[in-house]
Amino acid sequence: MGGNVATRRLLTLQRAVRLYRPSPRAIPLVAALTVVIAACSTATVTPTLSEVPTATSDPGTSVASSPSAASTQSPRPAVTSFTVPFESSDPAMVPGVLDVYSPASAGRWPVVVMFTPPGALGDLLTQATRVAERGYLVFVPNWGIPAPGKTFDPTSREGMTAGDAQNACAVAFAESHAADYGGDPSTIIVFGHSAGAMAGAGLAFAPGKPATGCLGGGLRPVDALVTWEGDWLYSVAMWNDIFAADPTLVDDFSIWPMLPLRKNLKVDLLVGETSDMPDLPVADLAVRDPTGALRQQLSRNGALADGNITIAESQRLLFSALKAQGNPVTLEVMPESNHEYIVGAGWPVFLAAFDRVAGR
Repeated sequence: MGGNVATRRLLTLQRAVRLYRPSPRAIPLVAALTVVIAACSTATVTPTLSEVPTATSDPGTSVASSPSAASTQSPRPAVTSFTVPFESSDPAMVPGVLDVYSPASAGRWPVVVMFTPPGALGDLLTQATRVAERGYLVFVPNWGIPAPGKTFDPTSREGMTAGDAQNACAVAFAESHAADYGGDPSTIIVFGHSAGAMAGAGLAFAPGKPATGCLGGGLRPVDALVTWEGDWLYSVAMWNDIFAADPTLVDDFSIWPMLPLRKNLKVDLLVGETSDMPDLPVADLAVRDPTGALRQQLSRNGALADGNITIAESQRLLFSALKAQGNPVTLEVMPESNHEYIVGAGWPVFLAAFDRVAGR
């Protein structure tokens, strides 16, 4: 990391709380939120996690899924290729590499690109292996590490923009090279965990343009998005000062303005039964929500009464906005699981999410 103090500080923080930033593109916040929240005003309040039913056939309803039939099949061991370059060079970042997890048996497998928090390659090894064993070709890219000699803070506009371009390249590479590993590029699913969820959501709603040196080809819109506890409201306190210093960052890099761009995108939001993620004090919401539109929906969801917004309430906020604008969206609870680990009964829910958005 080239002795970059800001980078070391950020990577230490992200490993502690497993979040960093979203990956959206620049779109005026006020106009876009007007569209989303106008629709949200008619949305039904989503249930609390304790009220979520155990199964449903309605893809637009908040559920905790029962295991699908596929989850009872014998697993197919995954074949792994580690640290495959997806960039020959990068103007701002350490050139990206990724790990590839392939089902051992031959086939034309749907493609999943899984985003970890930046600089955390290997964090999703178990998840990627189990998804590959279920019959998906999985790419897990490493991203977000400033190149030696670069002094920008990854939370700055320059850093976020560079990360967006690198992420776009990873998806472009997966699409271009899927057939090399037995994958079918006609189905591309993006998955992200924590900060990776925010990066993945940015790509799913607004693909962007790969950085110079990308080893992939063109980049078409992805087919579906699965996330595991994205921090859609930037709950870490450091963002208070960042947004106060440059309010335009909220306009240009928040997830909310992008939602109307993909009203048909299939989305599955996963949340752990418990979480040690920091709550966002309601008093800190204003700098993240200058129009007050998100506050209105949070109030309708009953999320403001105790003065804090939890990571689960943040997921319900995104669910409400997507549901209101017509996306096929599901919110699921992973039993026994949290922000760091998927455990026991959480695994069938996690794996079934990919089958659902893939139409399997």
